[in-house]
Amino acid sequence: MKIYKFTVGSFAVNNYLVHPEDSSAAMLIDAGEDPESILRKIARLKLQLKYLVNTHGHGDHIAGNERILQETGAQLLIHEKEVPFLTDPQLNLSALFGFRLQSPPPDRTLRENDIIRLGELQFRVLHTPGHSPGHITLVCGKNAFVGDVIFKGSIGRTDLLQASHIQLIETIRQKIYTLPEDTVLYPGHGPDTTVKKEKYSNPFVSM
Repeated sequence: MKIYKFTVGSFAVNNYLVHPEDSSAAMLIDAGEDPESILRKIARLKLQLKYLVNTHGHGDHIAGNERILQETGAQLLIHEKEVPFLTDPQLNLSALFGFRLQSPPPDRTLRENDIIRLGELQFRVLHTPGHSPGHITLVCGKNAFVGDVIFKGSIGRTDLLQASHIQLIETIRQKIYTLPEDTVLYPGHGPDTTVKKEKYSNPFVSM
């Protein structure tokens, strides 16, 4: 699997473009404030974007949805509990910054253990709430795209609408720390890490 990382926008959101080694079919995980840079990369690599998957519906992760969907014809996927965030500026937090961000509706909603197939690759959906009610993590082999659940040495914010600190801690212990310890975690902000590193050194959640 090829993984390309884009860190864009005022919130330094990590967006991930992935595709199988032997296929031009690609998937984008989250879409930040600079969709043009991602579209240029897709064009340079001669990829065909099949899916755009939002880990959750906060504005910094969905800001590029409309432009990328219009340009590529990709399908938008998000957890069913996050659908209201796409069109509600209060829920997606854009209203706090003077915007009224709205995304197109999803083509498919996701649930726990759904599989997203991309050529030979299979991404398993984990429902990982706490930062937001319908937050998801995508697991493919020893790779996990964790959005804003956990970061290197930190965790996602829970002082937001419909967030829960208790639920987030439970999610990390039950859904993230139970993955193989050599699983690489690709977060929505900051550097990559591993399950083992966080399990034994994250100061916010001990096992």
